[in-house]
Amino acid sequence: MFRHEQIEINAGLLIALTLIVISVGGLVEIVPLFKIPSTVEAVPEVRPYTPLELRGRDIYQREGCFYCHSQMVRPLRDEWLRYGHYSLAAESQYDHPFLWGSKRTGPDLARVGGKYSNAWHVEHLIDPRSVVPESIMPAYPWLMERELDYGDIARRMAALRKAGVPYSLTE
Repeated sequence: MFRHEQIEINAGLLIALTLIVISVGGLVEIVPLFKIPSTVEAVPEVRPYTPLELRGRDIYQREGCFYCHSQMVRPLRDEWLRYGHYSLAAESQYDHPFLWGSKRTGPDLARVGGKYSNAWHVEHLIDPRSVVPESIMPAYPWLMERELDYGDIARRMAALRKAGVPYSLTE
């Protein structure tokens, strides 16, 4: 049996043994993933985005909302008390790219859609401080002035279909 001093002074032996240990660890961790049909548990309520939701997500990305907001409730007690059940991997299985965000300047938006009325959300986007006086969010009044452009939505959905989102050819 080798003593660690013998291994440490022999660079070739150290490299060879390191590669063996990394290879065994990789095989033990990675190979089983190819045998499992899916590592994400199915959630029945999860479905691909509708064209309107997809366009809204594109605006969320275009305006950089994910720089200040996250869309992933972490499994911490104070977060699920404030935002609801923590996020599951399956909830973002159709997101390409993922927009979880990592900064929480603003609140988490994963479950905020049903918390307030549609009118509240419209007012909040036009003038955030009119509904949340301490808000530092910028106003987005131009969102109310522009019509949604659906011209490329068919191509966008076809690209997502290639990425694994189960859109049919008729959608």
